[in-house]
Amino acid sequence: MSTKNNIELWNLEIYKKIVEHMNESLWIWDEENNTIYANNIFSEISWYTLEEIIWKNYSVFWNDKSIALIKNLKFNNKETKKIKYEALIKAKNWNIIPVLCSWTPTEKWWTVLMISDLRELKSLKEAEENLIKINNTKDEFISIVWHELRTPLTSIRWYLSMILEWDMWDITEETKKALWHSYNSSVRLIELVNDVLSIWKIESWKIKYNYEYYKITDIVNSVYDDINLAMKDKLLNFYIDFDQNLRDLTIKTDKDKLKQVFINLLTNALKFTNEWWNITLKSTKIWNKVLFEIIDNWIGIEKEKIETLFSKFSQVESSLQRQNTSWLWLWLAICDNFIKEFNSDIKVKSETWKWSNFSFELDIV
Repeated sequence: MSTKNNIELWNLEIYKKIVEHMNESLWIWDEENNTIYANNIFSEISWYTLEEIIWKNYSVFWNDKSIALIKNLKFNNKETKKIKYEALIKAKNWNIIPVLCSWTPTEKWWTVLMISDLRELKSLKEAEENLIKINNTKDEFISIVWHELRTPLTSIRWYLSMILEWDMWDITEETKKALWHSYNSSVRLIELVNDVLSIWKIESWKIKYNYEYYKITDIVNSVYDDINLAMKDKLLNFYIDFDQNLRDLTIKTDKDKLKQVFINLLTNALKFTNEWWNITLKSTKIWNKVLFEIIDNWIGIEKEKIETLFSKFSQVESSLQRQNTSWLWLWLAICDNFIKEFNSDIKVKSETWKWSNFSFELDIV
């Protein structure tokens, strides 16, 4: 046998191996639409053996609509162009298989057909549509709950406040104590509803950010004014440690969102710091950034539990620091999302029984 014939046979074997190991089905018809070749993948899709496929007319394997589609394509495709279309294979086990076909007619009017199984893709698409429906239902549910809960809770809080503040009400100390407990619970529930709504807006990309330029001193002073009274009520020492190099510098941010981060982190420190201990809001210039730190010198957080701090609906619990609270923990998750939007991250350092430090950096402009 000549070298040329050997090369041709060798090439033919290579082609056979390539065809048989393809991830797609290969199906070839002659000019009368009878099968002259099919690989193993087509056999797996159709559930027919290769012996049952060979010399069978293509009409055996398509449903009626697909046959009509193919006849129309063959009639109109007079320039032997490559065509892609979706069709339905009628398998031997009576299943209907959606497939994507890449059809290439040859000069002899043979047809070379590459077929991709679309069942997995269809399933993924259906799953995606179901997830969209579920997500829309969730959004609607949260919106309704927010309105239906917050409105009566606000009314309850207002009436309780009115009763407690007016001298005309003749109530005993025990009744007043119960009313204050009810008032504080209503405030807490309103805050919780607002926090759930904030998380929902963040994750649904429904929250809007209004970026403007602000002096760092103005933001820090505003935070101090908002939180200082709460610090005094708990008899805590609240300090502002401000780097004077920042006095005339500005940052570009959403002021309301940034203030919420400060208030949440400081309230977190306040909640778990005992009377007469210290909480500090520190601002430091580091190159072209400002480093903000919220520092307390109370019990601290166990190192192995720091990673869970910013998870939704989680709460770091230990014998050291989460006593007398059943708070559903969303504040830190909200802070984490806002700071990520500002292209930064909240870092946490802590030493048990000594201190905790929550910090993040923002660009100076």
